[in-house]
Amino acid sequence: MIRIRRRGRFAAAVVIGFVAAGLVALTATGAVRVLGLPTYTGPESKYPKTYPTPTKKPGFKCTIGFLNPLAANEFLISLQHGIEAESKKLGCSAVSKDAQLNVDKQVTEFNDLIAQKVSAIIVFPNDPKALDPSIAKAKAAGIPVIGIDVTFQAKDAVNKTIVSQVWQSRDEQAFLEAAEMAKLKPHAKVVVIGIGIPVPSLKYWSQRVHFWAAKDGLTVLGEQDNPSDDSSGGQQAMTGLLGKFPNIDGVIAYNDYSALGAWAADRAGGRTKILIEGNNGQTVGIQAVKTGKIAATFQIDAIGMGVQSTNAAYDALTKQGGKLPKIVVRHVVPVTKANVASIVPWSQQVKKIR
Repeated sequence: MIRIRRRGRFAAAVVIGFVAAGLVALTATGAVRVLGLPTYTGPESKYPKTYPTPTKKPGFKCTIGFLNPLAANEFLISLQHGIEAESKKLGCSAVSKDAQLNVDKQVTEFNDLIAQKVSAIIVFPNDPKALDPSIAKAKAAGIPVIGIDVTFQAKDAVNKTIVSQVWQSRDEQAFLEAAEMAKLKPHAKVVVIGIGIPVPSLKYWSQRVHFWAAKDGLTVLGEQDNPSDDSSGGQQAMTGLLGKFPNIDGVIAYNDYSALGAWAADRAGGRTKILIEGNNGQTVGIQAVKTGKIAATFQIDAIGMGVQSTNAAYDALTKQGGKLPKIVVRHVVPVTKANVASIVPWSQQVKKIR
């Protein structure tokens, strides 16, 4: 169950849109249940979905720095836009940096924000351990740090100087992907396309896909990494998988570009009955569901993550939210043929922040 605690107009509009689209149902207690799929009860379900909603403090000004690992990525730039819009709504300014997946560059940018004396820092780290010294400097300077996906499971150690962090629910993603595949084709033989770059959260996602697939009666035949994080890399990975496993029923890919690459390889091989699922719910994924190239994608709450991380920073600065939870988890929305016409893209969601 997903409980809606945030009462602002942005959250209300998003929830109402989900209900209207037939994506979710509101229970008598205000919880949200994804229709047509089992309720997620995994480890991420115990965490709150929102921080306390801050009240704009008259006359209070602040500058919130955001360290973006790769602004060229649609999900990450949408997250940045959410941070910038919510900062403006609260009467603050935002300063965003783009590390372009360079660990050393992100460390330098973090230290630059400290030198600029920003009020708070939100960081989506390329390498959390590399940032430990900078986070300690921020604390010494009285700058609260909010993390995004610094860790992705409770047992992972995290720098205790981070005030709180927002998760994008990698385990829930894996759960929903396996559940949707099992619904579309029970007992399917599936393959997984992961990422060749050693991104810890995506390696964790892959582990959880294997876990939930087994729970749902799916057979995972094998896994191949996308070496270039684009559709051509997805096609290369799928070509290799087709060569190894001639009896593939379905594909679960870590992102939508990989899913489209898998579709291209499938078509090139003369196959048309393989079910393909993407992930992220970015523009190309939503369009691919509309055209029938893929069966589903799963839209990450990029804008909600931006709003919540900004609210945490503002709460930490104004002290109006009390002690913040250490972890907040944002849910994902399955995008299928049944509801794709009603899905609101990130670019439209951010416009609802007022």
